[in-house]
Amino acid sequence: MSLSQTLQTRLSLATAAMVLLTAAVLTVLATTAPASMVVAAIALVLAAALLSWLLLRQLLRPLSGLEANLQALQQERVQLVEERDDARVHLEEMEKTLARVGLEDALTGLANRRQFERGLLEEFNRAARTSLSLAVIMIDIDLFDEYNDSYGRMAGDKVLRRVGSAIRDTNVRPEDLLSRFGAQEIAVLLPGSRLEGALIVAERIRKSIELLDIPHSASPTGRVTISIGISSVAPQRQVDEPETVLREAEESLALAKSAGRDCIRTVEDLRRMRGQA
Repeated sequence: MSLSQTLQTRLSLATAAMVLLTAAVLTVLATTAPASMVVAAIALVLAAALLSWLLLRQLLRPLSGLEANLQALQQERVQLVEERDDARVHLEEMEKTLARVGLEDALTGLANRRQFERGLLEEFNRAARTSLSLAVIMIDIDLFDEYNDSYGRMAGDKVLRRVGSAIRDTNVRPEDLLSRFGAQEIAVLLPGSRLEGALIVAERIRKSIELLDIPHSASPTGRVTISIGISSVAPQRQVDEPETVLREAEESLALAKSAGRDCIRTVEDLRRMRGQA
């Protein structure tokens, strides 16, 4: 019940009580007082009732307006709270989008180089603390500049997207990090993986790109291929800094490209070539 309705009820009850009390008094007067006094009393009661009614109207009119204003303010408050909550949700979504855009390659949807380097540092430090293994796979699309020259950059962008999707679909684990590391380079971070395991993953990736069978007129195979280099950190083979792991993966990739492309070379191949034990 609203404030004005409550007040109206209470005043009506008070007026009714006054009328009943006056009627009782008039009943007593009718048996003991002169008729003129009874008439005067009746007139007084009627005047009091009319005055009460007028007073009630005067009180209820501003209260009704005040109550309407309060209801309007309450509705406006509810609306403002809803708009604030909507704005907060929208802001949180924008912050998530900006964070994702800052760490994601727009063309392929893979992590960008900044995110990869951050992930490599975290996993390298974890491996150093826990004596776990860590592997990095570096992938390069063979003769990609020649592909762009022959088919155009839009076709090249499509190849990048298809290669990225194929690598993502090659049963990569949730904890692995895929990144577009360079113009046509894709890096894969494999926490907890030894060199042997990374080699299996790399061959699976190489085969998946071969199965895409994307025509490439400048390639000796007639299709788009990739070269892969692999480096690793293991309890029996520690390195001083994450940059060393990354550099060895890139040097292993260069070794694969110099070996004719469409193949895989590892840090062990690199060490043997250099005559290291």
